[in-house]
Amino acid sequence: MLMSHVWSAFISLSSTRTMGFSGPNPISYQEIKTWKELTDTPLSAWEVEAVKCVDVVFMGVANG
Repeated sequence: MLMSHVWSAFISLSSTRTMGFSGPNPISYQEIKTWKELTDTPLSAWEVEAVKCVDVVFMGVANG
């Protein structure tokens, strides 16, 4: 699948998501950067933005 690596990145990042008083917190750019460095996973700028877009949808559902 063409975007499966982006989905895998989101799932991996989402599993380490912090929680706040209102529920889950969004994935930050710093968390993505750290994850990329620790896992040695290359993600282009548009792939990072795709992860952030998926996270916006997730947050909307989780806090909806």
